[in-house]
Amino acid sequence: MDYKRAFHVIDMDPVSYMKRFAIPAVLFGFLFAGIFYLFLPDLFSGPANVIPALIPVICILFAVLYPISAAEGKGSEIDNQMHYYISQMGAVATAQTPRVDIVRIVSENEEYGYLAEETKKIFELVTIWNKSLEDGCRFIAKRTPSVIFQDFLDRLAHGLKSGEDIKDFLSSEQNVVMNEYESMYNGAMYNIEVIKEMFISLIMSLIFLASFAVIMPVITGMDAVTLLLIVLATFVVTDLMILMYTKNKVPTDPVWQAPGRYVTDYRLKLYRSIPISLGGCLIVTILVILHGDLETPIAVALCLTPLVYTGRVASNIEKSIRRRDNNFPAFIRSLGSSAGARGGLIDEALRALRIHDFGPLTNDVNGLYRRINTRVDKVKSWEMFADNTGSHLIKRFSVTFVEATHLGGKPEVVGNMIATNFHRILALRKKRVQSANSLVGSLYGLTAGIGFTLYISLSVVELMQDMFMTIDMPPGMSMGMVIYTDIGDMGTLSLLVLLIMIVHSLLSAILLKVVDGGHMLIAVTNFVIMVWIAAISAVVTQEAVSSLLGIG
Repeated sequence: MDYKRAFHVIDMDPVSYMKRFAIPAVLFGFLFAGIFYLFLPDLFSGPANVIPALIPVICILFAVLYPISAAEGKGSEIDNQMHYYISQMGAVATAQTPRVDIVRIVSENEEYGYLAEETKKIFELVTIWNKSLEDGCRFIAKRTPSVIFQDFLDRLAHGLKSGEDIKDFLSSEQNVVMNEYESMYNGAMYNIEVIKEMFISLIMSLIFLASFAVIMPVITGMDAVTLLLIVLATFVVTDLMILMYTKNKVPTDPVWQAPGRYVTDYRLKLYRSIPISLGGCLIVTILVILHGDLETPIAVALCLTPLVYTGRVASNIEKSIRRRDNNFPAFIRSLGSSAGARGGLIDEALRALRIHDFGPLTNDVNGLYRRINTRVDKVKSWEMFADNTGSHLIKRFSVTFVEATHLGGKPEVVGNMIATNFHRILALRKKRVQSANSLVGSLYGLTAGIGFTLYISLSVVELMQDMFMTIDMPPGMSMGMVIYTDIGDMGTLSLLVLLIMIVHSLLSAILLKVVDGGHMLIAVTNFVIMVWIAAISAVVTQEAVSSLLGIG
C-alpha cells in the first residue's frame, strides 16, 4: 500500500494532512511528555523515567502509519463487498442497461459503503468531468486501496476500450471476481488457524505467569492481591488484542441481517428471551444466597446458567437462518427458470412454486406469494420476505434479483447467476464454521488447564502456609527468613483467580462468534459452559489436592 492511495482514501493531500493532523499530533505528544516531566517528576522516577519519552514516539508512529492503516481498512471493506457488487452489476447488465447507468445504480447502493463511494467517483468523472468511462475506471484503479477492485477496474477499462459487450464482460467476470474473493476468504481461514496456534501459545505462557504470581508472594513477600490483579490485566489485554486482531482478519460475512424497518417474529422471540434469562439469573442468585453452603465457583456458575436460555434461542434461530440459506439457491434458480418460461411473470412463477418444498424457506415463499398477489407493492413484499428469513445473504441477493428483473433482465439468467454465486459463498461459510468448531475444543481445554493450574497453585500455597505456621523458629530467627506465611486471605485470592477465569471465558466466547460470524448472543452459551468448566476444575482440583496433601 503506497501513500498515494492512502491519501486518496482519507481525502487529503499530503500538505493538508501534515498541517491538520500529523504536526498537531506530534506536538501534542511532546507537550504531554513535557507536562509529565515538569509537573510529575516523582511519578516517573528510575526506570519508569523512559515512559513519558515514549509518548512522542507513539504519536509520530501514529501520524506516519494512520493513512496506511485507514487505506488498508477501506481496502478490506471493499474486498468484503465485491461478491455482492459483481453479482448486482452482472444481474443489472442482463437488462441491456447502458454502461453508465450500471455504474450509477451500483453507486447508489449504500450497503457497499466505501465501494459505493469509489464507484460514485467514477460516475462523477463521466457525467460531471466529461471523462470516458474507460478513463474514469483507470483513474480510480490507480487510487483504490483494494487490489481486487483495482484489477476489476483495469479489466473493465480494457474491455470497454476493445469494444466488448458489457453484458458478456460482466457475465464472465462473475467467475473471475468470485475466484479472487474465494482466495481472499481462504487466506483469512488460514489466518484463523495461525491465530488459534498463537492464542494457545500465549495463554499457556500466561498460565505459567499466573501460577508464578500465586506462588511468588510466599517466597518474596510481595503483595499477592497486586500480583493477581496484574495477571488479570494481562489476561484481559492479551484476550482483547487477539480478539481485535481476529476481527480485523476474518471476512465481514454476517449470518444475520441488520434489523430492518420492523421487528420480525424471530427478533421478537430473541428479545423476549433476554429478560427471561436475566430474571432466571436473579432467581437462582437468591436461591444460592439462601442456600449458603455451596462452593463459590459452583455458586457463580449456577447464577449464570439461566443465560443459556437466550443463547439457545439465538442458536436455534441461527440454525434456521443457515437452513434457509441452504435452500435459497434452489428456490431462486427455480423461480428464475419458471418466470422465464412464463414470460417474466414472477407472481405466476411463485404460484407454481408453492407446491414445492423448500424446507424452512417454504413458509416464507408462501408469504411472499400472498403479499405479491395483493398487488400493493412488489418491492416492499420482497423486502419483507428477506427480513422474515433473517438472512443477510438472502436480503442482499433478493434485492439484486428484484432490481434486475424490474429493469427487464431475464429472470432465468439472473436467477442462475445469483444461485451460482450464492452456492460458492455457502461453501466458504462451511469452511469458516469448521474452523470455529475446531477452536471450540481448544478453548474449552485451555479453560480447564487454566483452572487446574491456578487452583492447584493456590492449594500448594495454602499447604505451605499451614505447614510453616506450626513450626517454632530458633531464637534470633524469624519465619520471614525462610518463607512468608502472611500473604493475605486465601478466600480473596481464590475469588481473584475465579474472576480471571470468568473474564477469560467471556472474551473467549466472544472470540468464537467473531470467528464463525454468528450472533453475539450465542456466545453466552459457550461462556456459561466455560464458567462451569472453570468451576468444576476449581472444586475437583481443591478436593483432590486436599485429599492427597492433607489440607484441612
